[in-house]
Amino acid sequence: MPASLPALAAHLAQPFHYWPCTSLTATFAHSSFVPAYSVSPQADARHRIHRLADAVAILAERLHRLQQALPYWRHLDAGVYFDFRPIQTQAIVHIERLGAALDVTLYADLLSPAFRLAEHYWATSYCPAYYAADQSRNDAFTQHFRQQAQPTMQAHLQTARHEIAAAGELLFQRGDISFLTAAAAPDEQQRHAAHLLRPENKLFLFSRHLPTLTLSRSFDLLEAGKSTR
Repeated sequence: MPASLPALAAHLAQPFHYWPCTSLTATFAHSSFVPAYSVSPQADARHRIHRLADAVAILAERLHRLQQALPYWRHLDAGVYFDFRPIQTQAIVHIERLGAALDVTLYADLLSPAFRLAEHYWATSYCPAYYAADQSRNDAFTQHFRQQAQPTMQAHLQTARHEIAAAGELLFQRGDISFLTAAAAPDEQQRHAAHLLRPENKLFLFSRHLPTLTLSRSFDLLEAGKSTR
């Protein structure tokens, strides 16, 4: 289940590696975000971009402050700390402990309405159409895929790409230190780049440098423990 724009592109480039197609965003479609993270899909594009940038800035600031907060948590409750509902926490927050290091990754693309729409369309419409189509025939299923599912998927991807890129650019222009120090786009892009660079994957003319608002920080638990002494 793709949680970032580069991940979604990888799922499209290598469909047989990701069957069955399951929508991550569908799991919390009926679980609204708290106002700090809420971006209305009905708002105009400019308003959505500014609200998305504001939401990611808040998330990045909370991630930045986690080093100071860790000593006060015997067991970190990521949902409570970041103010996500349990089902949202499962999708957005990934925590891995390696020795004395705590790695926290936040898949902030999931705050983008355009990305959620693209991801949901991929799982519920594009993917079934892809597997129903037969490229060796020109039957109704293949025509539907070529004439409707594929162009619609491309349109959703382009909209998501614009929304995410514009929000990220706005955060860069603001000089948001918390965002700049946690921005993990290069790592997330590299993680999925191999699926996009193969010459046979020409369905979507996307570069390897897909924008993403993914955030990541590594925290020293030993250092956090010292701060309470």
